[in-house]
Amino acid sequence: MYLVLYCHNIGMTDFSFFETEDFDKDDGYIVRGKWPNEQAFRDYLNKEFSDLSDYQVLDLIAEGKVAEEYTRSELLERANAIS
Repeated sequence: MYLVLYCHNIGMTDFSFFETEDFDKDDGYIVRGKWPNEQAFRDYLNKEFSDLSDYQVLDLIAEGKVAEEYTRSELLERANAIS
């Protein structure tokens, strides 16, 4: 299972995560919301997911808004690069 992390704005307050097995956004589970900063978002993830080690985390936060546009194959390629 993969957990993909995004940041959608320059101010670093609009974040989302995408829980998926195959990077199909129609079948995956996406949550988007506002947090005061990146650390608050990461703290939320630690509370939401009792064990993040169950996931392969694909952290795209530093890539900003452009990461939202990655295709399924681009996400899979990135995930394979970190495994």
